[in-house]
Amino acid sequence: MKKLIYSWVILFVFITIAHSDNIKPDIVRIGYIALLPQLPLIISYENDRLNFKHIQVEPIKFKSFTSIEAAIRVGAIHAAAIPIPIILSIASDMAECKICDINIMGAIQKGGTLFVAKESLSIKDLQGKVIGVPGFDSIETFSLIHIMKNNDFTFGLDYKAIGITFDSALKDLKTDKLQALYLPEPWGSIAEKEENAVSIEDETFSIQQPTTLLVISKEKLTQNPKAIKEWVESVFNACLFIENDIQSGARQTAIIQNKYFNFPNDLVAESLSNRKGRIDFTPFIPDLDYIKSIMTKATEIKLIMKSVEFDKILDTTIMADLIARKKSALPEN
Repeated sequence: MKKLIYSWVILFVFITIAHSDNIKPDIVRIGYIALLPQLPLIISYENDRLNFKHIQVEPIKFKSFTSIEAAIRVGAIHAAAIPIPIILSIASDMAECKICDINIMGAIQKGGTLFVAKESLSIKDLQGKVIGVPGFDSIETFSLIHIMKNNDFTFGLDYKAIGITFDSALKDLKTDKLQALYLPEPWGSIAEKEENAVSIEDETFSIQQPTTLLVISKEKLTQNPKAIKEWVESVFNACLFIENDIQSGARQTAIIQNKYFNFPNDLVAESLSNRKGRIDFTPFIPDLDYIKSIMTKATEIKLIMKSVEFDKILDTTIMADLIARKKSALPEN
């Protein structure tokens, strides 16, 4: 009888252990920055953190994309939404850095960058001016170089662009270190409110492409695709939540961001509801030709020294499936 009881106990313990291993959530550390284009990452966490079944998300706040890049390269974080030039830089080094092997999952925003100056200016008035950008590995810098080149301005000769920290942007503008800012929201809106900066209304400065892309550790994706699928779906739904909230004034999103970004609620709500920088959170599959054009520019300025094999870093299956499901759920006209 004792042997039978022992057998049942051992079997029960074995089943319990096996079951617990199956349901143990996978820890995934997500890097983010306090910028409005990063909103889906924190809305996802706030809305779904208690409902995740296969994943345990740990959001980690950074002050710059450079620090996020460093964290990805050493494996300190597993996922983030980062500028395309940085993605290409990491991908070009993946042969030597297995720990920073990443996949592009999709795009969760486009736009959201505002160009503001100390006074009302046209593009031609920017000659001789110093313009603050997030960094030389940002889409803002690439866009600025392209715009100014089309207006016959030579980078570094007819104007200057310098990488600045977000925390120093207003101080630099106030002390005349800079005459203009080309930064993700809400920094343009803050400059308008606190320093009486003026946005340049020229549509040329509106970036109608993703400034960042959602990336995930390839190792995490391979080891636990169910967990990653759950997280990507959560981020996808967060985008839809934000878009829906914008239609009614973006008040809920503004309240949620305050816990993570600490920006004034009214400022964020106004920026989103007015779609400053034409910000849009509709998820989509990034255009491969656009990414290739960024790679060409990054190679020209020697940000990356070798080309990237895109078939090795693109895995948009999950996002594509979510987009298809959303389209099929829409009522027919």
